Amino acid sequence: MRGYLGWVLRYRWPIIVLTAMVTVLAISQARNLRVIIDPNTILPQSHPYVATTLLVEKIFGSKNIIVIGVTPKSGDIYQPAVLGKIQRITAGLLQTHGVVKENMLSLSARRAKDIIGTADGMEVKPLMATVPQTAGQLAQLGLALHRNPAYLNSIVSQDEKTATVIADFRDGPGGFLGMMEAVNRIVDKERDASVDIALGGMPSVLAQIEIYSERMAILLPIAILLVGLILFEAFRTFQGMILPLVTAMLAVAWGVGTMGAAGVPMDAFNATTPILILAVSAGHAVQLLKRYYEEYYRILDGGGVTPREANRLAVIESVAKSGPVMMVAGMVAALGFFSLVVFEITTVRTFGIFTGMGIVAALILEMTFIPALRSLLPAPGAKEREPKQRTRIWDRITAAIARATLYKRGRVYAGALILAATGLIGMSQVVTNNSTKAYFAPDLPFQLDDRFLNAHMGGTNTLALLIGGKREDAIKDPKVLQAMDDIQRFLDQQPYIGKTVSLADFIKRMNQAMHGDDPAYYRIPDDANLISQYLLLYSMSGEPGDFDSYVDNDYRLANMTAFLKTDSSAYFEQLLPELKAFAEERLGDRARLNIGGSVPQGAALNEEMVRGKILNIAQIGAVVFVISSLVFGSFKAGLMVLLPLLMAVIANFGVMGFSGMYLNIANSLSSAMAVGIGADYAIYLIYRLREELANGMDESDAVRLVLNTAGKACLFVAIAISAGYGVLLFSFGFYIHIWLATLIATAMMVSVFAALFLIPSLVLTFRPDFVFKGVTK
Repeated sequence: MRGYLGWVLRYRWPIIVLTAMVTVLAISQARNLRVIIDPNTILPQSHPYVATTLLVEKIFGSKNIIVIGVTPKSGDIYQPAVLGKIQRITAGLLQTHGVVKENMLSLSARRAKDIIGTADGMEVKPLMATVPQTAGQLAQLGLALHRNPAYLNSIVSQDEKTATVIADFRDGPGGFLGMMEAVNRIVDKERDASVDIALGGMPSVLAQIEIYSERMAILLPIAILLVGLILFEAFRTFQGMILPLVTAMLAVAWGVGTMGAAGVPMDAFNATTPILILAVSAGHAVQLLKRYYEEYYRILDGGGVTPREANRLAVIESVAKSGPVMMVAGMVAALGFFSLVVFEITTVRTFGIFTGMGIVAALILEMTFIPALRSLLPAPGAKEREPKQRTRIWDRITAAIARATLYKRGRVYAGALILAATGLIGMSQVVTNNSTKAYFAPDLPFQLDDRFLNAHMGGTNTLALLIGGKREDAIKDPKVLQAMDDIQRFLDQQPYIGKTVSLADFIKRMNQAMHGDDPAYYRIPDDANLISQYLLLYSMSGEPGDFDSYVDNDYRLANMTAFLKTDSSAYFEQLLPELKAFAEERLGDRARLNIGGSVPQGAALNEEMVRGKILNIAQIGAVVFVISSLVFGSFKAGLMVLLPLLMAVIANFGVMGFSGMYLNIANSLSSAMAVGIGADYAIYLIYRLREELANGMDESDAVRLVLNTAGKACLFVAIAISAGYGVLLFSFGFYIHIWLATLIATAMMVSVFAALFLIPSLVLTFRPDFVFKGVTK
């Protein structure tokens, strides 16, 4: 190692220049980064709900539903000015890139039809071919709506005071923010003092996630500032503040630049990756720099060398002694994150790969660039040493911990057990639920819009029920259509479901129209041939694509849509067993039911992410255990390293349970991250204890020294990571960031204090061979 470091110092200028070149290249690539939420990278593609949603999209085109509600401030919708706005918004959206034109639905959309029975058969007319101008024309529109109840509560509210335009968008390169910007360009032209216009639907929410995730461009510099202040408090020198920050910022630049070069966009779940890389990189730099100062003053006090020579020797000695443990701790964290590549969800793999790469970048910098740079900087002077000779609060904290581990270990173990038991009690109260809208404060403007639409219309969240027959024309079977109608009536009776629509609604209307609008005939006919005749009659005056969103060309597959007033996965999972049992009983063996839509997709994502993250915690824990066991040559060492991490995970889940935080996609991430970055503390402490004892130091003195050096550095690292993530508390209104800041800080504080108290206590109690081997009492 010392020979390698001598080589680094000889070629320090080429190393510095090469580092600068790589950094410039990385920064140039980082400019390509954008925050885009791509459902295909977030959703588990093989999950049945996701697979069904994709099939519905492929056949029927329904995916990204945006609801635009227009409400006059006085009167109802039957006003030419209001209806004109509906017509212009519809026309504008039909000209917008990415809109599925066949699925556009509003009063003026082509597929919104009035079905009328005539003496000659059936007539199908547009609900609103032109904007009505006279009282008579407006009254006729109202009658047409009431003749066709499929449109009530979908494009016109039950009280007829709100009319909506429902647009379906394909995924586009501009993400959801691009969709909403296109919609707003059209809608904003119609906003005035006479109406209120509200926008809702999942794309509206996901666009906000893209917007709020872009806050990282502001929050990252604040995180750098806070970490810098903590580093200054740790070392009380500008070099002590700047050098770890240089490592951290270069590692962030390399990691983010690699993402940009690979063309990988950021999303809500990996947008905090730069802060994670920053915090972990600064943490390793603190350990190395702390050791540098120890070695420098030891060498200088030994006499016979100049400060410049002591500086050079201290660079070599500090890296030679701390470099191996830093590499071990860093690789444990990096391999833990790299192990995420086994997960199906692309965004999880992306997070793991680029976080791991950032940590590896930090290790490379600490082993090359930082020693080269440190050797060129002036040696620490007397003024820099003076603050280190004073007793500060950090010295008193580590001294108190040393006294507890040396003389009051029973209390240490009792405290740990009480903390674990308390956490387990809170853990038992954790509820799994995912609601994308619950990621935001309820008083944000888009939330108010969404709540208004859910209160006055059928809902802005979708549940797709795909009915599949065994043969062509299976959907024309009266028993299948009746079963579909029964399923709709079942759903209509459930809370939070405001509207259902399927081909059955139109067949019932055709039957009624052909029987003089007698309400008794608003039902499914018993004769399959009669149903086929109705569809033939409809096709004579309707348009070929009118039912494209409800049934496929072969009448083998039917799409039933339920509009929900909530996107809660817990509600859907509560509804699902009863819905499936009812549908299977009604459909029998004539057809099968598959479920998709925005709400089931959220449930699928929650199921996979929460289950996956629990597995992820175990997986990273296994990596930590195996590597720690191999490095220290003992399974006991692996278990000892895991213990503070287990305490941190229990504490995290306890905080969730006691505070009422749901275990959802965002919160499941924090515990896995804590395991990935919290192993350093125990590894550094065990390694340094073993080193000092091997050098012949008394056990009590070794514990005091290790806690006052490596332990104090661990404390600074934990505080720096907590502060780095603490900036997310300033992301007002975006709960994902606030939850992450809270849970990461909890995990870091618990894991560092668990390591500081428990590692020395366990070592002294059990005297493991991997620490005491070769040590004489």
